[in-house]
Amino acid sequence: MASHRWESIEAFERVVRLGSFTRAAEDLGVSRSHVSRQINALENRLDAQLLLRTTRKVSTTDVGQAFYLQCREVLDNIEEAERAVLDLQARPRGILRVTVAGAFGEDFIAPAALDFMALHKDISVELNFSNRLLDLISEGYDLAIRAGTLKDSSLIARRISSRKLLTCASEQYLQRNGSPGTIHALTNHNCLLGTLDTWRFQENGRHQDLRVNGNWRSNNGRSLLRAARAGLGLVQLPSFYLDEDIKSGALVPVLQDNNPTDTGVWAVYPHNRHLAAKVRLFVNFRADRFYE
Repeated sequence: MASHRWESIEAFERVVRLGSFTRAAEDLGVSRSHVSRQINALENRLDAQLLLRTTRKVSTTDVGQAFYLQCREVLDNIEEAERAVLDLQARPRGILRVTVAGAFGEDFIAPAALDFMALHKDISVELNFSNRLLDLISEGYDLAIRAGTLKDSSLIARRISSRKLLTCASEQYLQRNGSPGTIHALTNHNCLLGTLDTWRFQENGRHQDLRVNGNWRSNNGRSLLRAARAGLGLVQLPSFYLDEDIKSGALVPVLQDNNPTDTGVWAVYPHNRHLAAKVRLFVNFRADRFYE
């Protein structure tokens, strides 16, 4: 009974989609009369007329159109499930195109991509280092790695790492200039600037962007780190840039009670219900590396 029911639904979907009993029969590999019998059985079972038949064309009734849309959704879900299973069983292959901000990508994504390719030899990786927010779909990218607070988007975002902003300076700088006791004391300090004129903090449980000034500006995290090591001023960077220098004592954290909330590092990709195996594998691999 269930198989006959499914067969009649499949026949109905083909007739509506192809607009013809004859073409539906050819597509299904059965006779036209068999398709007609399936449609009649379906209409009798539902006690509703689904199709309007004339010598020139076949069209749906209002009820038939509503039923077709529901059937189409079910069939799409089944096809999607089948593709997902086949994809899991198949060996991932092809080109994975990733865009990521320059210095962060060079330091943390490129090494992971090399290790990933060593494990998945049928996947090639193309990395584009750019601080510009690219349109993934129109420019043909599978994936973007973005840090910080994301703008509203139709893209899917998966958090793959924490991103904690820390404020630091060298011991040499702090001995010369003192350590800021509050975030507002930063107006008396040389702050090494990135692309923004503000640094992010929390004060009294509330988020605050504070405008700072300094004689060094760079859009590259490594150059800011070198300037801080050299005692040029205070720097605010994600912890993954600073952790080793803090451990070694080369840099000293300040204003730790005012550290902002973690904004995360995100893998961002287009909204496809079925995620390609090469993208899924890389996202999982990168997330595992960050959280080791």
